[in-house]
Amino acid sequence: MIALDTNLLVRLLTNDEPRQAAKVEAWLRNNATSKDPAYVDHVVLCELAWVFERSYGYSRAEVQGALAALTQQDHLKVEAPGLVRQALALYADGPADFSDYLLAVRAQAAGYSPVLTFDRKAAKTATHQLLR
Repeated sequence: MIALDTNLLVRLLTNDEPRQAAKVEAWLRNNATSKDPAYVDHVVLCELAWVFERSYGYSRAEVQGALAALTQQDHLKVEAPGLVRQALALYADGPADFSDYLLAVRAQAAGYSPVLTFDRKAAKTATHQLLR
């Protein structure tokens, strides 16, 4: 199984570099299957959300939709897709970044909750607690 880097998914999903997007699409079509999917790590999803928001100006709904779509592709193996979907649900309506919510649901699944933080936006949620 091959792992995908963030820049491949950025090119594929934005098509901002058509030649590179075509290479990614062709590689996936020829190499990734439901029996041998390409791996997408949580770090890649966090970077992808950050790039979409900061560099491309995508709305929260657009980021949420793009990441949710990745979890539904049978030729991709997203790390712990159930946790990703939980984080996306929190992200859709919350003030914090996607990475904050993914950290929170991962910590909760491991038996640790809430996440202690200095991030005031994240601390407005039930998943995080502000350290004063």
